[in-house]
Amino acid sequence: MTLSMTITNHLASVLDRRTSRRGFVGRSALVGSAVAVSGTGYVLRPGTAYASICRCPRQAVDDAKQQCNCGDLCCDGYTEFCCQIYGENSCPTDTILAGWWKVDNSSFCDGAARYYMDCNQLNPPCGCGSRGVCRPVDNTCGCRSCDSRADGCTSFRYGNCNNDVACVGPIMCRVVTCTKPWEIDPGCSTVARTDPATASHHRPCLDAPIESTPAARAFAAAIFMDYLERPPSEAEHHEYATRMTTGEDRSRISASLARTPVYVGFFVDSIYQSVFGRPADFAGRTYWTERINAGVAPAGVAALLYGSPEFFASSGGIAEYVARLYREILDRDPEPEGFVFWVDQVESNEDRMSIAESFYSSVESRRRRVTNLYQRFLAREPDEGGLDHWAERLLDVDDLALATFLSGSDEYLARATERFGI
Repeated sequence: MTLSMTITNHLASVLDRRTSRRGFVGRSALVGSAVAVSGTGYVLRPGTAYASICRCPRQAVDDAKQQCNCGDLCCDGYTEFCCQIYGENSCPTDTILAGWWKVDNSSFCDGAARYYMDCNQLNPPCGCGSRGVCRPVDNTCGCRSCDSRADGCTSFRYGNCNNDVACVGPIMCRVVTCTKPWEIDPGCSTVARTDPATASHHRPCLDAPIESTPAARAFAAAIFMDYLERPPSEAEHHEYATRMTTGEDRSRISASLARTPVYVGFFVDSIYQSVFGRPADFAGRTYWTERINAGVAPAGVAALLYGSPEFFASSGGIAEYVARLYREILDRDPEPEGFVFWVDQVESNEDRMSIAESFYSSVESRRRRVTNLYQRFLAREPDEGGLDHWAERLLDVDDLALATFLSGSDEYLARATERFGI
């Protein structure tokens, strides 16, 4: 652990209570920013983290003669909203969503939580070490005016989004939404930070009505039908069409439906139907859906259930069990040579789960699953190149990744426009 991280962790527990701008976790974040800006000077001199970050008077970059004071937005220690700088409430090019916090009971979200998301510089020309965030030597830090919050000044990372990206630069701007961050970007976790002091942070650009495009409205209608097998409500239709209109990646939009209990539940139901002859009960569907969304591969769930004592017992014997694996997983009768081989494997191996996994992970099963997803989302058979590519990819990623790829494609969008013509 670096010295800065050690100082940050210690100060988070003993932070001067005179700073009332944030709660405990928020104060920890503020200290992290202060240490990044001031180094060990923060702990060696009196003053709050806020004062350390403020450093006013600060010059506004749009007016070389204008000096900002601590009472101005430029000096309050927070970062400007993206829509105020770039015109859109989304992370701009060359940034990545690196963390989020929320305000509960927000009036801007009809009493629900409002989420504030940091867009940090991507691929900064500096090294992060173990901190995960750094400030480039030539980084521009300032305000557009004294009435504008700073951008590119705060080198801090909450660390609850896209942690696979080990090094990011300072926060360039913030996005705000009533949609849960992990539904916008699957790289975000559900670990929550709360900062009530930001409840009133707002900009007129966030209120500007967005007229979604016809293609976006058709796309929203299509993904609800294909993932949830129902049309979207009026509010859902508006939300998802707006997300596409404002530039959010279509695969990411699809992913927020692919991981829902409904769509994952369809998979769980299909396995239960094969194994138990019925759809999953509420408890079973909930359990396995949560496990899959927690990272358990669908292939592992299938192997566990097809290898279960219940499935074996209901088959009536070893030969019947092997024949059912062929029919349920490969959708065909066994060929004689393969049938004899797998019967022998079951007779000599007590680990039926590994045998079921061999069936479910086989290239034949993977090609069948690719074909089914192409038919569901593109209404066609896969071309040979796509079939080979995705059958191989399913060794490393789950079927949900293929679903979101297909529903994020230009072909899917064109088909959605033809289907719904909205």
